[in-house]
Amino acid sequence: MADKKTVKKTAAAKPAVKPAAKKAVAAKAEKKAAPAKKAVARPATRAVAPKPAPRAQAPKREPREKIAAKPLPTAHAGFAPVIAANGDAFGSVELPLLLRAPKRRTGVLFQAFQAARANARLGTAATKNRSRVAGGGAKPWRQKGTGRARQGSTRAPHWRHGGVVFGPNGRTYWQRIPERMRKAAFGEAFAARAAEGRVIVFDQIGGLSERPRSAEMSDWLARIGDTGKTLIVGAELNESHGRAVANLADVELRSVGSLRLVDVLGAETLLVARAALDGLAARADLDRVRKGKAVIA
Repeated sequence: MADKKTVKKTAAAKPAVKPAAKKAVAAKAEKKAAPAKKAVARPATRAVAPKPAPRAQAPKREPREKIAAKPLPTAHAGFAPVIAANGDAFGSVELPLLLRAPKRRTGVLFQAFQAARANARLGTAATKNRSRVAGGGAKPWRQKGTGRARQGSTRAPHWRHGGVVFGPNGRTYWQRIPERMRKAAFGEAFAARAAEGRVIVFDQIGGLSERPRSAEMSDWLARIGDTGKTLIVGAELNESHGRAVANLADVELRSVGSLRLVDVLGAETLLVARAALDGLAARADLDRVRKGKAVIA
């Protein structure tokens, strides 16, 4: 009897399953039993680009010929060696008198050099005074009653982050140099390079293609010798020569009109075109200076 009572109690204790729950369970079972969808290939809507044609391989360049270093060609005093188009020396040419034997004027050369360097300075350094510094419009504290000195602005010069009293506010470093001094200094600098045997004359730069490359110019200079820091002076500026020199660190290109005293003093070797000698001599000619009709050097 006891067993029957316990069975009845446990049966009565179990809650009855609701019909809504049964429907949910059945729906889950149907979802699980549903067959998987098959992947269907979609039609292509974009045109397939054709494969690019293979690029033609660039022809292999032959390795550059290494040119052995050699000393520069020499000539007698007052003369300069002449270089052929292939870089070999084949003679000498007499330099103009104004470029080989000017008067010894060391002081004039120094003054002209100092003036040239000073005229190249921009003088754009500037500082802000108390009226240009931002901020500081209000008094930091009241005028009286604090026991401290009266202050009107935190941008006064004696304050941190304040204005500068006597700082630079633009300055010109230009120095006037007379034309006779400029011409004398130019002749002295050029003659000093000629006396050292660092002036070489050429007729034509050889080995350059239609589109000159820096490697071609470098090979031409190597055939001449150990030129070091080189300055090439032509009668006029040549655009193709400028492209060939652009990527060479120690090579500069100038014309007779753009050549400066600083360029002559800074170069170790001067390669001068034969057609530019007369123009350079005119830049060192003191007799061409006339009152009221000065020739600009």
